[in-house]
Amino acid sequence: MPPLDTQAQRGRPAIAQLPELVKNQIAAGEVIERPASVVKELVENALDAGASRIHLDLEEGGVQLVRIVDDGGGIPPEEIPLAFASHATSKLSQVADLDHIATLGFRGEALASIASVARCRLFSRQRGALLGAAVEIEGGALGEVRESGGPEGTRIEVRDLFYNTPARRRFLKTTATELGRCLDIVQRLALAQPGVGFVVTHDGRRAFEVEPSMDLRARVRRTFGAELADALVPVEAADGDTRLSGFVAPPRFSRNDTTRQMWFLNGRPLRDRILSRVLKDAYRGFVVDGRQTVAFLSLAMDPARVDVNVHPAKAEVRFRDERRVFGFLVGSLRAAVQSMDLATPGERLIERLEQRGELTPRQATLPAPAWEREPRPVPSFRDEAPRALPVFVREAPAAPSAPVAPTEGAQKPEEIRGPLLQVGRTYILRAVDDGFEIVDQHALHERLTLELLKDELARGGIEVQRRLVPELVEVGGAAAQLIEPHLESLARIGLVLARFGTGTIAVQGVPARFRHPDPSTLVHEVIAAIERSGSTPGAEELLEEILHRTACRSSVMAGDELSEIEMRALLARARGNDSSQTCAHGRPTRVRFTLADLERAFYRR
Repeated sequence: MPPLDTQAQRGRPAIAQLPELVKNQIAAGEVIERPASVVKELVENALDAGASRIHLDLEEGGVQLVRIVDDGGGIPPEEIPLAFASHATSKLSQVADLDHIATLGFRGEALASIASVARCRLFSRQRGALLGAAVEIEGGALGEVRESGGPEGTRIEVRDLFYNTPARRRFLKTTATELGRCLDIVQRLALAQPGVGFVVTHDGRRAFEVEPSMDLRARVRRTFGAELADALVPVEAADGDTRLSGFVAPPRFSRNDTTRQMWFLNGRPLRDRILSRVLKDAYRGFVVDGRQTVAFLSLAMDPARVDVNVHPAKAEVRFRDERRVFGFLVGSLRAAVQSMDLATPGERLIERLEQRGELTPRQATLPAPAWEREPRPVPSFRDEAPRALPVFVREAPAAPSAPVAPTEGAQKPEEIRGPLLQVGRTYILRAVDDGFEIVDQHALHERLTLELLKDELARGGIEVQRRLVPELVEVGGAAAQLIEPHLESLARIGLVLARFGTGTIAVQGVPARFRHPDPSTLVHEVIAAIERSGSTPGAEELLEEILHRTACRSSVMAGDELSEIEMRALLARARGNDSSQTCAHGRPTRVRFTLADLERAFYRR
């Protein structure tokens, strides 16, 4: 019988257990990616130790030095060697503890991983102890623990990060970039932990500071400025033992990134896709697509109802009852958003003029408007027929030219007092208390139309205008197959479609509120919406997206000349509508100027 073909005989090494240093350096690749990772792990350790003040010193963006000093409970001298051992922790003792993690750290990997790729020095003195203990670790090699004097708490220094793994060090960014990431970590932890003071210095200069007495709004003001902090709207809600608190910002503060979108769960900062989706749904229809809202929100709940042991970086969580938590959060936040004053303040527009140099104290007057600088003939509209408005002067399908009375429950036009002026056949100017408003007629009408369409949908379906001869739209076999399972749901929102042959869709009816329906465009927009959503049109967000487009096509457009009666009817219907401050796409429907804004523009103050 021939001998067995072993790995050694084939020239391959035998399976062997990795040395402890190699294991820690591998773990460091997951836990310690850059200086900001070191900052995060060490600050979390300080918070878990009960610190009320944390001082962080950085050099060269944290690459050369990360030093953290806290006034926490300290480490007993006999436990210091274990603190740098892999998977050694005081926060877990058995498997069952993973089901209710209440601390920021729990894996027992951070210190061992950091020490394997840096030169470290630690001093710690327990509260009430006469002396503390100190130790040095270089590249994972633990030195002798010796008695040492110093203040109560812990001081740990991490120098020359990745000095023994140069390939990792080459992937680090510039000093400014690494510093920015370190500051972002500290700022998030500072916002998540009211009652704890933080001081950060970089190369000897103070870079960030909050006092322990500062509440969340004061910390936002210190971190991001007074304009944002003063505009924040508070949120307070509860669902059983789940509590939501914090602040959300008006849509005008939205950004291109999520750097000011912060969630804290039991004091832990998170970057979680579910919570990001919560904010997206809560602001749906109030913020422009693609923009990211600003929020600072704390969620407190039983640790047993959430799993934080999902990823080594501990930035993601998994809720035990995700559906209930999601519904509670969206409902609570949407109520807060609807209570906001969403009108764009004229003060911001004046500031932009000043920033661009178009409005300076040296000017005796404001810049001349474009129509004065470049005179053009003004067309006459006297011979045009008046345009009917599908919401407040609704067109009956059988006789488009015969308007009917506004729908029941609408406020009377005469409630809008004072003169109205249409500017550029697009904007309506009206006086309000302490100033005036400029209203975008299309944006406002679009929002009101959307709300009516949603009401019709809730009552059983949107009114349909049937076509005498169905219009055929060629879309291709794959697209026709994609849309076919959703025909019934689409009919609920007024789009009556049918499959016609292999790659053709027959348009049999469209919403009656459409002013100029284009069947081909409608069908292709529906297909695109289904592809983007990845779900059935029965899903609320997809239905709402299609309703948005329906509302846009059914509304007064920019350039439509409105009579005095039509303008008053439009504004009257908007009174009492909580959603009328933004259009269906999230753009503001009005800009408000106060008397103070006018006095500033004319340099009276």
